Amino acid sequence: MPKSLLEQLPEIVANGRRQAEKILESLESRHRVSLQTREWVLPSKDSSATDWIQGAARQDRLAQSEQDAWVNRLIYGDNLLAMAALLAGDERTPSLRGRVDLIYIDPPFDSKADYRTKVTLPGVELEQKPTVIEQFAYSDTWADGTASYLAMITPRLILMRELLTSTGSIYVHLDWHVAHYVKMVADEVFGRGNFISEIIWKRTSAHGDSQRWGSVHDTIMWWSKGEEYHWSPQYEPYDDEYLKRFSFKNEAGREYLLDNMTSPNPRPNMMYEWRGHKSPAMGWRYELSTMERLHAEGRIELPVLSR
Repeated sequence: MPKSLLEQLPEIVANGRRQAEKILESLESRHRVSLQTREWVLPSKDSSATDWIQGAARQDRLAQSEQDAWVNRLIYGDNLLAMAALLAGDERTPSLRGRVDLIYIDPPFDSKADYRTKVTLPGVELEQKPTVIEQFAYSDTWADGTASYLAMITPRLILMRELLTSTGSIYVHLDWHVAHYVKMVADEVFGRGNFISEIIWKRTSAHGDSQRWGSVHDTIMWWSKGEEYHWSPQYEPYDDEYLKRFSFKNEAGREYLLDNMTSPNPRPNMMYEWRGHKSPAMGWRYELSTMERLHAEGRIELPVLSR
């Protein structure tokens, strides 16, 4: 009886580790993979051809590029080989091992779809002949199904972990086809405790003519390399309806709203008298130490006690 995918996972991860270890061991060898710069796009090739001044500047930049370190680079090829080259470094570019702060990947979704270019004309269907790399990148089909898919992605996740800084993060964008399986693999690579959160991205609305619950979202999963990770909070302006709720202002001019400190559910352990105020019937929302801290921060406004 064939093994289930769950039974195959330990072997898949073990084989992926061995494959990644061989690549890492080869980084110092004379046969290591290196990147070749084929083209600088400063500005775009099409527009520069129409302006001889831009064309001259482009030639100057190309001549200088042999001596400069690169900042942005678009790499065409198998990402396993590309990462091996980035880890190895070369004469002009140092190794990026442990130097990448953020990785975002949008790998194939194991959707069994073929995204290679096809053109249908009356009576004939034409297909652009892909390169070997394009056959791998644009045909989301795998010989042994999801097991092959996981065997493909495991060593790549391991090399990505090697590229990350100690405070770096990786975001993996997938859909319902394989996200749950990749999470199990990535938990093994990065550590289950380093899984930070799952982001649900709604990409479309539900379809009324569907014969099942619609697939309306993708999943973006976030792991850190270690316990400490870099996080930059993102803010957007508040809308007017939200701001209308803040009808009070403190001495510093900061607007605020009033809410009660009553627990929304019965909490017998929160029944205590605090600063002359008896416990509400449902109990307080916070424990005593938190109440004292909030009061010290000026975040609790006490009503005047009646005598």
